[in-house]
Amino acid sequence: MKPINKSLFLKSLECPVFAWHFYRNLVSKDSSLSDDFLILEAKNIHNMAKMLFPDGVQVSGRMEDAVNQTRRLLSDKNVKTIFEPVFEYEGFVAKADIICRSGDGWQIIEVKSGNKWKNKYISDMAYSALIISKQIKCISKAQMMLLSKDFRLGKPLDELFTTVDCSFDVFTKADEFNNLLNYSKEILQADNPQCGKLKMACKNCSMFKECTGKNIEYHIFDLPRLSKTVFDKLCDLGIFQIKDIPEDAELTDMQKIVKECVMKDKIFVSPGLKEGLGKIKFPAYYLDFESVMTIYPLYDNIPPHTQILTQYSIHKCDEPGNVTGHFEYIADHMKDCRKTIAEKLTEVLGTDGSIITYSSFEHQIITKLIKLCPDLKDQLQAICDRIVDFEEILRMNYYDKNFHGRTSIKKVLPVMISDMDYTELEIAEGGVALSAFAYMAMGLYDQDKIEQTKKNLLEYCKLDTLALVKMHKFLADVADNKIKH
Repeated sequence: MKPINKSLFLKSLECPVFAWHFYRNLVSKDSSLSDDFLILEAKNIHNMAKMLFPDGVQVSGRMEDAVNQTRRLLSDKNVKTIFEPVFEYEGFVAKADIICRSGDGWQIIEVKSGNKWKNKYISDMAYSALIISKQIKCISKAQMMLLSKDFRLGKPLDELFTTVDCSFDVFTKADEFNNLLNYSKEILQADNPQCGKLKMACKNCSMFKECTGKNIEYHIFDLPRLSKTVFDKLCDLGIFQIKDIPEDAELTDMQKIVKECVMKDKIFVSPGLKEGLGKIKFPAYYLDFESVMTIYPLYDNIPPHTQILTQYSIHKCDEPGNVTGHFEYIADHMKDCRKTIAEKLTEVLGTDGSIITYSSFEHQIITKLIKLCPDLKDQLQAICDRIVDFEEILRMNYYDKNFHGRTSIKKVLPVMISDMDYTELEIAEGGVALSAFAYMAMGLYDQDKIEQTKKNLLEYCKLDTLALVKMHKFLADVADNKIKH
C-alpha cells in the first residue's frame, strides 16, 4: 500500500469514509484557478522564509530518495539547516518545512501563510513532529513562522514573519497522535470503508451525495441555521430527511417554513414581501463589488491578507426590471485604485434612491473605504445608509424547497430565473475572479491574457447585478400576484 502522509492521517481522524476513498484516489481532485493560486502563494511564502536561512540545504527527489538524502544530511555535522526533509516510519511519511540543528538535537520550523494561531496548525505540526521523532530522538523546539500584520511592501524580508514557540501544544498533541497511528492505518488499508456516520461536517463534503446524503432529496441539512443541538437530537432519533421530522421537533420559525414547503410541495411567500419590497426607493441602483486579497502584499502600504476593492458593476432601474443604465469599472491591476473607485461610486450612485446589494459584503467594503478616504466620509456614509440587502428580503419572505436551505445567489438564481445562470462564463465564481486579478497584478499574464481576463471579469460582475435586477422583478411580480405560487 502507498505511504500515509499528514493529510491522509488527519483526514482519517476527521472522516474515515472520506479518507478511505481519498487514499485510493477515488475522490475528485479537480482544481480551479483559485486552488492553483493558493498553492502558488504558499510556495512563494515558503521560498521567502528559506531566504532567511542562507546555510539551508534543500531536500528533493522522489520519496525514497528524499528520505535517504535526509538521513545523510542529518548525520553531517556541517549541515545546520535542512529545507523540506522527508521522514518515514512504518508506512507513514512526513515532510517538515525547515529543521535547524540545535545543540545535540534539532528544532522544527513550520511556515504558515496566515497571521493568526490556529488549532489546525498545531495538528499539522504535531503529526510531523511525531514522525520526525521516530528518527530524531531529540527535538528541542517546535516553532511557527506566521506573517506579521505590520509588514509592508519594501520592508526587509525578516520583518515579514513573526516566530511563535508552540512546543508544548505540538508535543502534547503528538503524544495523542502516537496512539492513533495504528487506528489510522487500519482505517485506510481496510478492504472496505467504514459505514458513514452523519456529522455536521458532512454538509460541505464533496462526497456527501454518495455517502450520508445518498438518495435523500431534502436532507435535514436543508434546515437553515441548523444548530448542533437540534442536529444531534434528530440524529439520535435516526432522522436524516425533512419529511421524517416529527411535529413536536424544536425548530425555528424559518425551519418550520422549510419543512412545510417540503411536506406540502409548496412555495412560501410571506405577507410581508410586498411591504419589504416597498421600502426600495427608485431610481434603484443594483451594486456588486469584486476584490482581490493576497498573502503577500500587491501594493505599497498594504499589510498581508488585505482585501482590495478592484471593480464594480451597477445597474440602474426606474422600476422593477426596467434597466435605464449600466455602469462598470475595473481597476488598473498595477496599482491600488480604491480611492479612484470611491470617487466614481459617489458620482454614479448620486444621492437619491436605494442601493441594492446581495449580502452585507458591499456595505463592509464601503465602510473600509470611509477609513481609507476620510475626505469622502460623508458621501460614502450616505451611500451606506441607502443600502438594502436583497438577500435579507428574500430570506425573510420567500422560500422554494429547491433552494435546499441556501440563499446564496448562485443557488437561488437558477430556481427563480430558469433561463439565467453562470455556466457559460469564463469566470463564474468569486474565488476565481479574485485569483485572476491577482495573476494580472503579479505580472503572470501577458497583455493579450490581461485584456481577455478583464473582459471576463467585467462580464461576471455585470451578471451579478443583472441577476439582482431579474430577482427583484420576479419577487415584485410574485408580490403583485402576477406569478402564481
